[in-house]
Amino acid sequence: MKIHVLLSRWLRSVMVMTALLGAVPGAALAGDFVVIVNKSSTVAVDKAMVAKIYQGEMKSWPDGTPVAAVDLPEGSAVRAAFCTEVIGKSMSNLKALWAQMIFSGKALPPKLLGSDDDVKKAVAGVKGGVGYIKAGAVDDTVKVAFK
Repeated sequence: MKIHVLLSRWLRSVMVMTALLGAVPGAALAGDFVVIVNKSSTVAVDKAMVAKIYQGEMKSWPDGTPVAAVDLPEGSAVRAAFCTEVIGKSMSNLKALWAQMIFSGKALPPKLLGSDDDVKKAVAGVKGGVGYIKAGAVDDTVKVAFK
């Protein structure tokens, strides 16, 4: 069977399961996250810019530095809140968008990391780093771009 047929069936299954399951457990954390960038960043980062990054529309910062975006796991309530509040899409819609982008060869999704600490380390370690974490997990290794 051709890969696009399999991908299409998989995407439909994901959408149906998401519709049947309803909201993500723990979504009450909405608003309890911050977008973080590398401490050396001088770029004024806003919601629209971050939405473009996480939809594969922006691959470098205005100063020319390559973007190094990282993501939390799919089951994360923080990720669900981030997708809804910053990107304006559900996780399943964003996943479908990335599946199309990967399949067409246009872009690769942000690197998937397992925890807030992993996100902080990754963002702190790369000049163009950007991610999101629970507001309570912020420390002096990263800079808060916005809440």
